[in-house]
Amino acid sequence: MPAVPRTEKPIFRIDLRPPRSLSRRAARNIVVILACVTTSIGLIFWAVGAWPVIGFLGIDVILLALAFHFSFRAARAEERIELRRGNLRVIRISARGTRQEFDFQPYWLQVVLERGEDDQCELYLRSHGKRFEIAGFLGAEEKTDLAGKLDRLLRQARCHPDLQPAGLS
Repeated sequence: MPAVPRTEKPIFRIDLRPPRSLSRRAARNIVVILACVTTSIGLIFWAVGAWPVIGFLGIDVILLALAFHFSFRAARAEERIELRRGNLRVIRISARGTRQEFDFQPYWLQVVLERGEDDQCELYLRSHGKRFEIAGFLGAEEKTDLAGKLDRLLRQARCHPDLQPAGLS
């Protein structure tokens, strides 16, 4: 496949990130509130002589803070899908910052949405008997929308490779 210059502007680009409903500030507020509540409960236990309970109450707060930390660290992962003339590139950036790039020839590429049980689905790019999963962290509705959009774009790129899709970014 011919190399596509990075300076060529993509016809279509979408950045995908794991959805998060809680901001860092809200998570910090939850941990602080829980720490205040457990501290006051711990002081009551200390006053009656059951001071070893304080350590167990503190473990809950520490575990919740660690869970939020790992959740927000995992949210740094992202995928970029860029369609250029003659090339579809998927750039996958892990939570640790490791970058991988995968190039596909759009003419042979198929977008496959496989539905499973309990409204779960998987989205694949398939070409030459191989398949590559994309958007694994999105929900079923977002994957369905993305599959439809990518399918339209690839069909248009096959039929009219020199035309820019209008309004699909």
